[in-house]
Amino acid sequence: MNPGIRDTFVIARREFLERVKSKWYAAMTVLGPVFMIALLVIPALIAAKTGKGARVEVIDKSGFLGEKVIKAGTEIGWNITAVPADTTDDAELARIKNDSINGFLVIPPDALTGGEILYRGDNAAGQVFVAQLQASIRAAVLTVRLEKLNLSALEIVALMTPANISAKHTTGEATSTSGMGSFLIAYILAFILYMVITLYGVAVMRSIVQEKTSRVMEFMVAAVKPQSLMSGKILGVGSAAMLQLTIWLAVGALALAHREMVLGWFGIHGAGAAELPPLAFAEVSIVLVFFVLGFFFYSSMYAAVGAMVSSEQDTQQVQMPVTMLLVIGVMCLQVVSNAPRGSTASIMTMVPLWSPILMPMRYVLGGATGTEVLISIAILVVTTLLVTRAAAKIYRVGVLMYGKRPSIRELIRWLRY
Repeated sequence: MNPGIRDTFVIARREFLERVKSKWYAAMTVLGPVFMIALLVIPALIAAKTGKGARVEVIDKSGFLGEKVIKAGTEIGWNITAVPADTTDDAELARIKNDSINGFLVIPPDALTGGEILYRGDNAAGQVFVAQLQASIRAAVLTVRLEKLNLSALEIVALMTPANISAKHTTGEATSTSGMGSFLIAYILAFILYMVITLYGVAVMRSIVQEKTSRVMEFMVAAVKPQSLMSGKILGVGSAAMLQLTIWLAVGALALAHREMVLGWFGIHGAGAAELPPLAFAEVSIVLVFFVLGFFFYSSMYAAVGAMVSSEQDTQQVQMPVTMLLVIGVMCLQVVSNAPRGSTASIMTMVPLWSPILMPMRYVLGGATGTEVLISIAILVVTTLLVTRAAAKIYRVGVLMYGKRPSIRELIRWLRY
C-alpha cells in the first residue's frame, strides 16, 4: 500500500475512534432518534391538546351574541361561562391575576355593526387559541345575522358549512401526500444536513487549531505528509458523522413508516397519524450521498481555515465566510419548497455551495429528476476535488505558520506553490 494512503487511514482511524468513544458522541447518537420521534409526536400532541380547558368568561353587552359564542367554545373544549353584563374589566383582570381564569371576552352592544369585540387574557399570544376564538366569534356573528334574515335552521347550517379544502403534494403521480407533511420532511432533512456538516466541519478546524497551539502539529508533520494528515482528519471525522447520520435517518425512516403505531403509544389516533409521508430508500441514499460530498467540500475549507490561524479566537472571524455560505443555502429553503421545479430551484441545486442542502430537499419534494440529481452530484464531485486540492496546498504551508494571519496575496502564493 502507498505510504501516503496508509498514513491517511491511520490518521482517519485515530480521529474516528477518538470521536466515537466520546460520551457526548454516544449521547447525541441516542438523542438524535429521540429528537426524530419528538418531531413526529410533539406536533400531533400540540394539535390534539391546543385550546383544551381554556378558562374564559364572557361579558355579553349585546344580549344575544354571548350565548352562541359560549356554545361554540364549549364544543371546542373550553371552560367558557357567562358573567353579568355589568362586570367591570378591573374585576376580570383581578381574576386573571390570581389565575382564576385565563381571560375574558367583552361583546359590545354594537357587535353586529362593527363594534370591537375585545378579548384580554394570558393566552392571547397563542396563535392557535386566537384563531379558534376568532373562528367561534365569526361563526356566532354570522349565525345571528342569518337568523335576522328569517332563514331556516337547515339553510343557516348550509350557508355556514365551510368548504372542504385539502392541499396534496404531487408532481404528476396518481398518489399524493400532504403538502405540509412533505414540506416538513424535506425541511427537517435539509436542516439536519446543515447542522451535521457545520458541526463536524468545525470539529475538523478546531482539531487542527488545537494541535497547532499545543505544538503537536510539528511532530505529526515530521512523521506524516501534511496532505495525508488533512485527508485523514477529514475522513475520520466524516466517518464518525456518517455513522451518526445513518443511525438518525434509519430511525427516522422507521418512525415514519410505522408512524401510526408510534403515535398510538402516546394515545394519538386518526388523521394526525397520516400527515407525514414515509422516507423511501432512494431518498435516504441521496441524502447520505450529498452529505458525504458536502462534508468533504466544506470540511476542506474549514481545514484550510484551521491551518491559516494560530488560535481559537482567530477562528471565530475567519470561519464566518465559510459558515455564511451554508447559511445562504438555509435561507433559500423556502424558495425551493415553494417551487421545487422552478428555474431558481433548478439553478441553486446545481451550485455546489448549496446543492448538498437544497438538492435532497428538492428531490424529496419531487422537483428533481434522477438525471438532474446525477448532474448535481457530478458537479459537486468535481468541485469538491478542486476545493480539496486547493485546501491541501493552503494546509501544507499553513500548519507550520504561527503569528499573524496570512494576507490574500500570501494565500494566492501558497496556492501557486
